[in-house]
Amino acid sequence: MAAVGAFEGLHGRQLDAVFDALPDVVVVLDRLGLVVWANRAAADLSGDDPATWVGRSSFELVHPDDLGLAAASLESVQGKRAGTPIELRVRSRSGWRLMELLGASMDGGYSALVLRDLTERRRWEVAGDDVSRFRAIVHHAAGMTVLLDADGTVESTTAAVTRLLGYDPEDVWGSPLANLIAPEDRPLFAAAVSRAVEASDAGGVAATAEVNLARSDGTYVPMELSIVSLLNDPVVHGLVVSCHDITRLRAAQQALSLLAHHDPLTGLLNRRSFDAVLQREWLLTQRDGIDSYVVMVDLDGFKAVNDAHGHAAGDDLLRVVGAALERVARDTDVCGRLGGDEFGVVLIRCGGEAAAIGFCDRLGEILAGEVATVSEGLGASCGYQSLRQASSPTEALHQADLAMFHEKANRPRSR
Repeated sequence: MAAVGAFEGLHGRQLDAVFDALPDVVVVLDRLGLVVWANRAAADLSGDDPATWVGRSSFELVHPDDLGLAAASLESVQGKRAGTPIELRVRSRSGWRLMELLGASMDGGYSALVLRDLTERRRWEVAGDDVSRFRAIVHHAAGMTVLLDADGTVESTTAAVTRLLGYDPEDVWGSPLANLIAPEDRPLFAAAVSRAVEASDAGGVAATAEVNLARSDGTYVPMELSIVSLLNDPVVHGLVVSCHDITRLRAAQQALSLLAHHDPLTGLLNRRSFDAVLQREWLLTQRDGIDSYVVMVDLDGFKAVNDAHGHAAGDDLLRVVGAALERVARDTDVCGRLGGDEFGVVLIRCGGEAAAIGFCDRLGEILAGEVATVSEGLGASCGYQSLRQASSPTEALHQADLAMFHEKANRPRSR
């Protein structure tokens, strides 16, 4: 079975015979990663006629979990005589095989790849050598492990640096790990390294830090770093940094925080969190004599909207009110949904009663245009109270509530 394909410079029976005699797979790819030439070993690996290799994407043969590593390796070999050797899984007729891949750049944008089957050798190493087995496990672990020298320079890293950050390992070797850390997080990393070094005499206790690491595309991924100092170990003599992607953990924490402190319908603070802000601001007004106000807002005719149009329409209306509150409020003010169709706003250091009146007037104008179109007679009532003039936060809220109901009772009704 002779080598096939069309590639200038790779033809002739003698040259075919040389490449077909090699036990390693040899393929040539174009700049798109399509196979343009393959030797006999490539066909033996897949069990296909060698002609079927030509024109296929080389990525079809790579395990899905190793595609990022393969793509980064193919890109890194461009413009270099030889790329960094990597290990990845390649499809064969008998299943997935562990292969060592070494690429070389050729004229015209072509790349030559040599793949050596490591499967049986690795099995022998694992069976007879616990160190090799451990190395293989760490290399393919989901997290990234980095070895730093005493100055924080990367000496080696596992293949996960490609999967998690998109770098070829060669791109980060010899550079400070701090270069990959967001500038604002570098003090956290430096402090964790110091703690790890100080703890090394106590048995190598790990120091942790949550930082953002830069991807090759310029974006950042949140990582938890666990750092152990083995500077005194004669074999390692370095800092071992384990890096774990905490993107999902961060998202879950933010979601829990949002649920704990915010109303899920409007995104405003919930009653408990609003009361905490009100308590804090009331204490400040008593201590410093500042002018802060609490405003109560209640929808008129809300029950009729629910009855006539359903709860979905009512929910939409509540979202409209919440958005209007945030538009009228300043960045320093705090808005909350207190329950049902009741809302509250703390006007922090607003400057006096005139500011509270102005807030209620502006809110009334916006809501008059937005909620009146939903149903006839629908509107909003506001009431306010100075925190400095109230005997307690509860009293302030109560007085604002009374003022709101007074406005509601005295508003002319539309016919």
